[in-house]
Parts: sequence; structure tokens; C-alpha cells
Amino acid sequence: MSYSEQLLDSIEQQDFSQENILLQQALDNDEPEILASLAENLTGLGFTNLAKEVYRSLIARFPQEDLFKIYLAEILLNDGKEDDALSLLYDIPEGSAAYLDALLVQADYYQTNGLLETAYSKLREAVKIAPDEDVVKFGLAELDYLTGHYERALDRYQDLLTRQEMFGEVKLSDRLFQTLAKLGRYEEASQIIDQNSGNLLDIDVKYQAALVMLAVKKSDQAIKYLNEVIDQSPDYANAYRLLVAAYEQQGDQAQILRSAQAGLAYNELDPVLYEEGARAAVRLGNFVTAEDLLKKGLKFMPDDHELRLQLSNLYVREKKNQENIALFSKLSDDELEPPVHWNLALSYQALGQRKQAKSEFLLAYPEFQQNADFLKQIIRFFINEANSTDIVRQLLAQYLKLAPTDTEMQDLANNL
Repeated sequence: MSYSEQLLDSIEQQDFSQENILLQQALDNDEPEILASLAENLTGLGFTNLAKEVYRSLIARFPQEDLFKIYLAEILLNDGKEDDALSLLYDIPEGSAAYLDALLVQADYYQTNGLLETAYSKLREAVKIAPDEDVVKFGLAELDYLTGHYERALDRYQDLLTRQEMFGEVKLSDRLFQTLAKLGRYEEASQIIDQNSGNLLDIDVKYQAALVMLAVKKSDQAIKYLNEVIDQSPDYANAYRLLVAAYEQQGDQAQILRSAQAGLAYNELDPVLYEEGARAAVRLGNFVTAEDLLKKGLKFMPDDHELRLQLSNLYVREKKNQENIALFSKLSDDELEPPVHWNLALSYQALGQRKQAKSEFLLAYPEFQQNADFLKQIIRFFINEANSTDIVRQLLAQYLKLAPTDTEMQDLANNL
């Protein structure tokens, strides 16, 4: 039994007392082929420090065997020793049989670190050496996808699919439908998903499939994929927002509310879930739940104008006028948007505080002067204000342009 085999046996038996001695004996006595196999096995077992010693020894003995430099460089890159690894890779000359592998390792390193143009240059060099190598084509397809060159990526993925279904751990049909979706070709993407529906295993791929199905109005399938995502990973927060959108397509308010509440259990800082959940609760007539959701949202996001306006709308609807006014008491006028002034006008009017109501109506008027509902409300307010006949006439003229069949307002205009 070689010293390399003895070392591997001791590791499998979790006996590490002799590992350094056995390693040195292997380096001193075993044949190069056995040492190369030892290094590969040590890497696979996770004993990369020992593997590095073997590769360094082999490189010292066989400096022209560049493949050992590549294997060592890959370990060094994983260890964060990037400078040492890149020095090894750049030391491999163009004429070497391992030069292509060196380019691929460099391209993978630069892509992983976001240096996509540099990675691309390495692959462009690689394709000159090996234009028919699928590993090079796949690398280029991935970079095309990442850099937004989706047409080129699509061509490359389709070409690869004519020869294989998988590339490493990547399912090429998954890449294909995602690329089609990026190009806006959702129907074609959905067809690819349907053809491979039983083979969508990756959780992110299922989420992407749900996005496509939602785009083509196949909400049932979107919901199916999203529920699978949530079953696999209940804390996949983005899935809940998409699930709400899918149930919105179906008009299922109860499920919208349930999905929003479930999602907020994992992400309390998602304003969309508060907004959509509250809207669904209102449509279901569950005003208490809607109010609770909006208050909770504002607790976590006190500066969210949309949540505050939605709560204001709810207060107006429920005739909680004091609460509505208090909601904006700490904000200055320049922080209030026109819909807020409208709501405040209604609350002040309901409480008999006509001076404040008049001020708020006038502040809202520039934004809503073409809104028939607003004009009708402001007309009804000013009809009871002293010395306001001319204002009411002007408002009525504007209103009747928008709603000429409103007999009540037409009669009022005639009487004036």
C-alpha cells in the first residue's frame, strides 16, 4: 500500500495523528501519478491544506506540467489568496496545453467578482483557441445574460440544448425560459416552463417561473409555483408579494389578505404587503384589520406617505375625523399632498370646523379642479358659505362640463 493510500485511509478513519508524517513520506516516495490522485482526493475530502502541499511539490518537480498550477490556483482562489492564484494562472504560457483551462478559471474568477468585461475578454480569447468547446460557449452565454445581451445568450443556450440538457448543475431549459422572459417573450417562456414543469427543482427558478406565469395571466400556475417556493423556504419574502399579485389577478380578496399577513411575518418592512393587505381587508369589510395593518406599517415606516394616505382614506370612510386630523398633526403644510388636504377638508367639515375645512378645500383645489367628485363636495361646502355665490357658479360651470347629466347640480345652477 502506498503512503498516499495510507494517508487517505487514516483520514477516512478520522485518525489525524500521523497525517503530516504520512504526507511527507508520500511526497518522498510515491510516484507522481499517485500523488496527483492523492491531491485530487484530498481536495474532494476538503483537506485543501494538504492538497496544496502535494501540488506545490508536483509543480517543483514538474514545472512544465501547468495543469498542477491550475489545480493549486483554484484552491488558492477559494482560500482568498487571489494574488498568488492569479500569478500561477498568468504564468501559464499561450502554447501550453493547459492555457485554455487557465483562461476559463480566470474568466470564472473575474465573473464571480463582478468584473464582467474582463471575464468576457478571457472567454473571447478562449473561443479563438477552442471555438467548438461547449464550456466556452456556456461561459459566453452566462456573461451575455448577465450583461443584458439576451439575444446572443438565447442563441447560445439554444445551441447548447441541442446537445445536452444540463451544464454542470445548471438546467439549460431554465436559462432558456429566463432569457426569453428578459426579452419580453413571455408566451414562449411559459411554453418552455410547461414542457419542464415537473423538473423545476431550484427555488429561485420556481420564483422566476411564477413571474412568467403571472405575466401571461396564468395565475393558477403562478400560485402553484409560489406555494412550492414557500413550502421549501417559508422565509422567501419576495414570494409573498408575488403571491398577492397572483391572487389580485383572480380577485380573491381573502387570499390576498392571508398572503400579505403571512409575508409580513417574515418581512415587517414591506410596504406593499401592508397596502395590499389593507385594501383587501377593506374590500372584505374588515375595517379593523385594515386599520391594524396600516398602523403597524406606519410604526415601522413612519415616513411612508402612501400608508399614511391609505389610513387617512380609511378614517374618512369610517368617519373617524379626529383620528384623521391627528394623523397629520405633526406634519407641516408643505409635507402634505393634495389628497391629504381633501381628506382633511372632509374631516374638518364633518366636525363643523368650517374655517379649517375651507382652507383645506382651497389647498386641494388646484390638483382636483378636473375631478367631478371633488368639485361636487366643494360645491356643497361653499353653498353654505356666506358671500360665495360667484364661487359656487364658477365651480358649477366646471362641474357640469364633467358631469352634464347631473340634474341635481343643473337645477342648482339654474336657481343661481
